[in-house]
Amino acid sequence: MNTRPIALLLSIALFCAFGDPAVAQTIVAPGPGVLVVGGTPAGVAAAIAAARRGERVDLVAARAELGGVLTDAMMDQWDLNLTDDGTTVEGGLFSEIYARLGDVFSPAQAASTFLDLVMAEPRISLFLNDRAIAVTDAPGVAPRTVSQVIFRNTRTGKIFALGAPQIVDATDDADVAALAGAHYDLGRQDTGRDEKMQAVTLMFTVNGVDWPAVVTSYDAAVDGPGGALDRRAWGYARTMRSYRPLSSDVLVRDLNLGHEDGGAVTINAIDVLGIDGLVPADRARARSLVEAEAPHLIAWLRTHLAGFKDASVGRYADAIYVRETRHIAGLERLDSSAVWDGNIPANSIGFSSYPLDLHPLTADDKPAYAPERHVYGVPFGTLVPRDLTNVVLASPAISATHIASGSARVIPTTIEEGEAAGDAAALANQRRLTFAQIDRIPWALAALRADLSGEGAILALTTRMKNA
Repeated sequence: MNTRPIALLLSIALFCAFGDPAVAQTIVAPGPGVLVVGGTPAGVAAAIAAARRGERVDLVAARAELGGVLTDAMMDQWDLNLTDDGTTVEGGLFSEIYARLGDVFSPAQAASTFLDLVMAEPRISLFLNDRAIAVTDAPGVAPRTVSQVIFRNTRTGKIFALGAPQIVDATDDADVAALAGAHYDLGRQDTGRDEKMQAVTLMFTVNGVDWPAVVTSYDAAVDGPGGALDRRAWGYARTMRSYRPLSSDVLVRDLNLGHEDGGAVTINAIDVLGIDGLVPADRARARSLVEAEAPHLIAWLRTHLAGFKDASVGRYADAIYVRETRHIAGLERLDSSAVWDGNIPANSIGFSSYPLDLHPLTADDKPAYAPERHVYGVPFGTLVPRDLTNVVLASPAISATHIASGSARVIPTTIEEGEAAGDAAALANQRRLTFAQIDRIPWALAALRADLSGEGAILALTTRMKNA
């Protein structure tokens, strides 16, 4: 499904000769100024930001709805960027989205909200069910400039190409950058140990939960650090110490619960080890393990957690929640010391503060960092692949170390990156700049930051934030 005339998109020659870059480059169609690949929250933010700055935008999503893991993987609450005293350090488009969805929401509410935001922007053309499968180069340009992205429709199998002067890769795995040959690490490869990735999770709903009992019964002395509110509950690490999973590849160390409007409770708890999130067979294996584990967990919770006496498994998320795959090599790399020390470089495009939250890679893994918040800046250079001239990232796969990504991977931060990427793409078009030039030319970087600040992004710490 898309809103541009199909005749402008499809090419019989491309269908017959796919794989020949020369053929792909023969497609002539009125193109947008910005191509955003990825129907994620970051992709939506990038498309809106570019459109509001006067650019025509093609937004391409691989699935039937927008929202990424918020819709596909059932992630129904935010990992917020706050100071220790609860002060927000994030504004801009994230604030606009948060005002519509609140603390807890259903996948349907998220999908509807993102679609409404996109459809309100007449400069955005939306494509659904289209997955990036290849790219083509602009001839004679070095370093590499991506001229077109080749897509395959996941329902019809049809192949077509879209191009634009500037491309935002907002896929969670940086698919476009990888297809274009950008260098990257996998998982914890930067540590020199191996390419293991953080554990993945399959979320699911539970019926029959007495939510008021959950809220009133939380006891930090019994359950451990955490809490319970009207719409969500989290923690229970002390309670879960006595739980024994069915599989040695499964861990349940704590619980994150969401209370949806219809009464169902979502559970984000079951971590699966040893999964490569880029491999479909691995993701299928993770699903099988969780679908076997979930009834066992709920049976245990019936006798160990207030409010769960009559609980039963409802439905499983459509997709596995994958926390980590690629880390693209950018103009600079965010590392754990920058996060922990609260570094705020001059090229920051926003603030983050989520703790260094690394889900285990092995059953023996222990938390390496205390769950403390340190406000730090996200450098624009981490969004720019060093090997590509016209691609910018907004994704958990930005240039960050394995440890730093434990903080930077969260959705509010990627939305922040998406807004900056869309703004930078518009600036690149209007000032004839590359993304690398925006990062290194003082007036260009100042223009980007001024645009973001003008749209409500927080780029300066207040005294209260500094003392928090």
